[in-house]
Amino acid sequence: MKGFVLLFGVSFLSACTSVTAVNSRQDGHLTVTSRARWDIVSWNRVRTAGLHKAEDYCEKQKKQLHTVEIHSEGLHGVTTQTVEVIFDCI
Repeated sequence: MKGFVLLFGVSFLSACTSVTAVNSRQDGHLTVTSRARWDIVSWNRVRTAGLHKAEDYCEKQKKQLHTVEIHSEGLHGVTTQTVEVIFDCI
C-alpha cells in the first residue's frame, strides 16, 4: 500500500511540471527549461525537474552534469514559475 501511495505521489508531482527538450546555445552550453503547470508548485520542485532532465541527458552520454547557471522567474502562489538550467556534460 505504501508503495502505491509513493508511486501516486511521484506521478502527481511529475504532472505538476513540464520540461523542454535539451537545447544547444550559441555559447556552447546546453539548456533546459522547466515550468510549473500550477501556481502552487514550489520553486524547488520546478528546479529539480529541470536538473533531473539535464542529469539524464548527460548520463546517456556517459558524462557528468556540470551546472553553469540556473535562472528563475515567477513567484510561488502568484505567477507560474519557470527555471532555466544552463549546463555542460563533462
